[in-house]
Amino acid sequence: MPPSLGDLLHGGPVTATEVERVCDTLTFEPGRPGPKFLRFAILLLLASAIASFGLLGDSVAAVIGAMIVAPLMLPIMGLAFSISLGDRARILNTLLVSLAGIAMAVAVGFVLTLPLAGLVQPRSIPQIMGRTAPHLLDLMAALATGVAGAFAIARRDVSDTLPGVAIAVSLVPPLANVGILLAFGEPTLARGSLLLFVTNYVAILLTGALVFLLMGFRQAATAPFDRRARRQALALTVAALLIILIPLSVTSEQLIRTGKLEQRTTTLARAWLATSGYRLLSVEAETADNSVTVLVAGNGTLPPLQTLERQAGALLFGRRLEVKVLQGESFTVGGARP
Repeated sequence: MPPSLGDLLHGGPVTATEVERVCDTLTFEPGRPGPKFLRFAILLLLASAIASFGLLGDSVAAVIGAMIVAPLMLPIMGLAFSISLGDRARILNTLLVSLAGIAMAVAVGFVLTLPLAGLVQPRSIPQIMGRTAPHLLDLMAALATGVAGAFAIARRDVSDTLPGVAIAVSLVPPLANVGILLAFGEPTLARGSLLLFVTNYVAILLTGALVFLLMGFRQAATAPFDRRARRQALALTVAALLIILIPLSVTSEQLIRTGKLEQRTTTLARAWLATSGYRLLSVEAETADNSVTVLVAGNGTLPPLQTLERQAGALLFGRRLEVKVLQGESFTVGGARP
């Protein structure tokens, strides 16, 4: 008899011993918190602190370090595994652990940021702002990460790839970012960071559960099987994913539109500066204030602003176009706000 898809994914038939091994790895003590939960909580608090300081200090290395230290992938994968088994008790247990972890990460970010609330401007920190507007590409990455994570956990021979899986998707940094932004009084930006985390959480949960199902862990499990619990959990996960698709699609559409706008403006500005002693440094479209900023540098006389204004009116659909010279002069041209 040819091997099944699950056997090929797992490298052989799943046994009851393998089910127990994965259960021991991913699930926590039932009832009151035990040593495993205590280790999880300590690591998560440390990872949240590292992520918070890394975000506030705009340190990529510190944020990546927090991703490696953070154990939050554990209860999410535990929930995915419990759903695949149809084990209602384990589903509830791992869900509560993951919710506790979420609350801890947000609280750490909030508490550590409070002393700096009047000293730092979060909108000027790329590491913070980069986690406030998730889009469909983030969802695609999270779906693939869920597959990779479940595959690595289920197979001993590829388990050394788990640190890479932890870096591939952002879990603790966006939660710490939520706390940071709330401390700064930026609830709208905080919602964006929370959406990024929820996107990653739901995507990992769905694809992780499907991989464990395909590998055949349910067939080898000896624990009681609650088909209704599994069906309800999967239905809720799919529904959450469909809901998340709405804001992600809106953000993606805005990203595409902004990219095209910057491309059009770049072409326009280069043509405008072609015969001058100035060069184009950057073009940045701001959705919040409906403007496009062109930064140029050079010497001599700037080409006539009327020429740029006339061409910009047709290409930028009424957006305000601001031209800034590196020496500090600033000119505003173009149409009024639509």
